[in-house]
Amino acid sequence: MTEKPRKTTWQRMGDGFGAVGREMGRATVRAGKAAAEAWGAIDPALLRHAAQLPLMGLTLLGPSHRPLAPLPDDGYRPILFIHGLGGHRSNFAPMRLWFRLHGRGRTYAVGFKPELSLDAMAAQLRAAIGEVLRTNGLPVDAQVDLVAHSMGGIIARLALEDVATARQVAHIVTLGTPHAGTQAARFARTPHIRDLRPDSEIMLRLAAQLPWPGPPDLPQLTSLWSHSDLLLLPASTAQVVGAENIEMPAFTHYSYLLDVISARKVYASLRV
Repeated sequence: MTEKPRKTTWQRMGDGFGAVGREMGRATVRAGKAAAEAWGAIDPALLRHAAQLPLMGLTLLGPSHRPLAPLPDDGYRPILFIHGLGGHRSNFAPMRLWFRLHGRGRTYAVGFKPELSLDAMAAQLRAAIGEVLRTNGLPVDAQVDLVAHSMGGIIARLALEDVATARQVAHIVTLGTPHAGTQAARFARTPHIRDLRPDSEIMLRLAAQLPWPGPPDLPQLTSLWSHSDLLLLPASTAQVVGAENIEMPAFTHYSYLLDVISARKVYASLRV
């Protein structure tokens, strides 16, 4: 029987490195499969929310406050855009640009100081509505439209508790607003977030407005909502009994501000 030649030290080292390399390759494949499975297990809506965050960051670059100067008459009611929790008046820059390109240039974006209470923000919005009407030299019975994202819709509804303000508003369009509160507000304890809980004093006050009566008692209300909005738990909290509720399929909480479909829907709603 022929004896196999003994391997040299270098050959044995080569075999060892080869085995280690093969095992590392198999481990890499297993890790890749695990990563792919983990990625696939993430809710697509959550991935869309995360992907849009950098774009939302770009909308924070403008000035947080700007005087409400008169603007040329575009043949329509002036529009006031109202940002949400942690938002910025420039969040509406893409939508305002789209509106301007389609003939509605008399628009304003209201900015709030984050330390203000929701009632104080509502008072500021009331003052802004009056100032827009005055600075544009509009008659005493003139009205504005409101477009509000998220918590901004709550601020708008609080502002309408004042009868005189309610008469100055023709139409409100809310975008992903937790009209009945959201269970996601259980995850933090800041004053504004506590106000967004379903059982908060603010939500109990707003419930007294329902079912939404519409004109002449309150403005027309259109609420855009989406099952994919993960900040509203449940998503149905964005719907308002008695108002027009429009589902926006696959929209995240940020799609309302970034997607041209949203701008088109808001524009069409305000023409009704």
